Amino acid sequence: MLGIYAAAENYALVDIRVPVEQLNEFYQLGLAADECELIRGQQEWQFRNLPVNEWELAQLQKSKFSYLITVADAAKFYAERLSKDDLAEAQKQAVLLGTSMKLGTMGGFYKWEEVQQTLDALATQYGGRNLITQKFSIGKSFEGRELYAIKISDNADQDEQAQEKQVLYTALTHAREPQGMMTLFYFMYYLLENYDTNSRVRSIVDNHEIYIVPVVNPDGYCYNQKNYPSGGGMQRKNRNGSGIDLNRNFGPYDLWNYPNGGSSTSSYSDTYRGTAPFSEKETAALRDFTLTKNIRTALNYHTYSNLFIYPWGYKNEIAHPMFVTMAKDMTKINGYSYGTAQGLLYAVRGDSDSWFFQEPKVYAVTIEIGSSSDGFWPSSSRIFTLAEQNLEANLLLAEYADKVAK
Repeated sequence: MLGIYAAAENYALVDIRVPVEQLNEFYQLGLAADECELIRGQQEWQFRNLPVNEWELAQLQKSKFSYLITVADAAKFYAERLSKDDLAEAQKQAVLLGTSMKLGTMGGFYKWEEVQQTLDALATQYGGRNLITQKFSIGKSFEGRELYAIKISDNADQDEQAQEKQVLYTALTHAREPQGMMTLFYFMYYLLENYDTNSRVRSIVDNHEIYIVPVVNPDGYCYNQKNYPSGGGMQRKNRNGSGIDLNRNFGPYDLWNYPNGGSSTSSYSDTYRGTAPFSEKETAALRDFTLTKNIRTALNYHTYSNLFIYPWGYKNEIAHPMFVTMAKDMTKINGYSYGTAQGLLYAVRGDSDSWFFQEPKVYAVTIEIGSSSDGFWPSSSRIFTLAEQNLEANLLLAEYADKVAK
């Protein structure tokens, strides 16, 4: 099935005004309201630059809600913006940050092939010192691509979970959100390049097993790459049929099917949850991998909104007080707002963080990286900046693995 692509569906960005008393009715439309700028007023809420596909726009037109199309073709908008960027100029930031990390050729972001090549290059450079493993697969995607992961530790090729706490980082669960992936690569470089000279980095690497899955949704990402090779593709879901929103496909069943409308039951919606929890190969692979480990903390990167989100996703209730402590620490540098999904945006069901905490008892959080001006495909000059903004959060997540109760 690899290499078979249809023409990309058009996405628009819209501004929507919703009276407060009609919010629940608005959420029933199943729009991806987790990916926009939200302005809360006493009388109405404004959802700015909210992405809608063609079917969702038709549903919006039939609804009672007033809206304004701000960008008629979002992919074209991002692609044209990226085409104007000077990659050589953007790459100069690496020198100032002291990293040898190179930007990719898709508007500065890595193409799928470059993801694999960079993982291989890091393993070649640092594997001899046993600080990083070769890339390995935790499963296959719907179209048969490998879901690659790596481990960073002081004895990377040994299983030391009995002695060391385990940590997990993921990105690109939604295929149009590559900044999270680039942020994780920057983090990998930072750990490996500073191991010999930074006592904090050495302590983190020596005392933890750090697992990183930089691309959870390779099929959707490759679909975007095929249709928009310079960046800007707007595919969110995986490539099973009309696509399933992988961050609405996690179990257990009572959270996946919670009666709050926090995902869509229509396959045309960008928040379609699938036919059952873990119906998708990608979410099942991440579940099965996690259950073979003793992971304490996890960070799942998404874009955008400058938010730090912790469970529960399906109700406005904090799953554990430790999440607030973590949030206060992990947002000191980047200044992101923090809270539950419902407290910050709206309730979701079938999200990864809620499953992580309810079943394997992993203290999992989500960072929605970047501002509304960054959007889904930030300018190449912002890639290193956004990665550096979230470096402290990445470091703290590993350190919190020593503090949370299992």
